[in-house]
Amino acid sequence: MSRVLITDDSLLQRRTLSAIVTDAGHEVDIACNGQEALEKIQAHAPDCLLLDMLMPIMDGVQVLEQLESQGVTLPVIVLTADVQEWLKDRCLELGVTTFLNKPVKQEQLRQALENIFSASVPTEASCS
Repeated sequence: MSRVLITDDSLLQRRTLSAIVTDAGHEVDIACNGQEALEKIQAHAPDCLLLDMLMPIMDGVQVLEQLESQGVTLPVIVLTADVQEWLKDRCLELGVTTFLNKPVKQEQLRQALENIFSASVPTEASCS
């Protein structure tokens, strides 16, 4: 079972996202801000990170920059209502896998998770 770390300062968003991720068959961990997310990632890296951009203490871009500086690579799905082009470009520069606008549609998130986890399943090499 894949573990997904949901990082969002909104309790409602965390609950909604948790239900979608759990229904898709994944284990959920929660962080309320970017600093807490980094601590959880360092303690036990998740298989995927759902990351809000606008949060207190440490925002999403700062989290991505910290992960890059630490050499941590993991699939990241950014969830935000901020659709400014510079933000999207910066997130993509920092290795974000998927960028979804809030409010997130259940099917879009399920598909994004499926794309990430189906891509990470090793395929059997053929022997010749």
